[in-house]
Amino acid sequence: MSMLHRIKAEKTSKASRPQVPFEQREPIYPLSLFFTIVERNQSRYYENAYQEAGASMSLTLYAHSMPPEEILAILGEMETKKDIVITVCRSELIPSLKEIAQKRFAVSKAAKGVAFACPIDAVQGIAAYRFLADQNKDIRMEETKHGRK
Repeated sequence: MSMLHRIKAEKTSKASRPQVPFEQREPIYPLSLFFTIVERNQSRYYENAYQEAGASMSLTLYAHSMPPEEILAILGEMETKKDIVITVCRSELIPSLKEIAQKRFAVSKAAKGVAFACPIDAVQGIAAYRFLADQNKDIRMEETKHGRK
């Protein structure tokens, strides 16, 4: 069978199958954004720790805070260069990410920061959702257990 006939046969067989909505074929996991704002050069720790905890993606932004004089008078002298780590993860991971952040914040005054989560209400496109929800996580974990990669 030629390549063209195979492609036509695949299209015909796919078209004849009833279309089942994605949410009925696959489990749907709620997603969240977890923000961690820390002193400059602290972000690498959080990126690695969150990835080990199961987060699908982290993005670090470099920021420079410019608080008003009144706030500086209350807070005292502080470093104004910050790292903002934005992590996309399944909502079920939020408690473990908070625990990671709290433990790190307790290490020293230089490790202090702010961490909070926001739910993601909608994602456009199945491929984008599958990536953000790390749909293949369970398959990878199973293969790792059995020694396959």
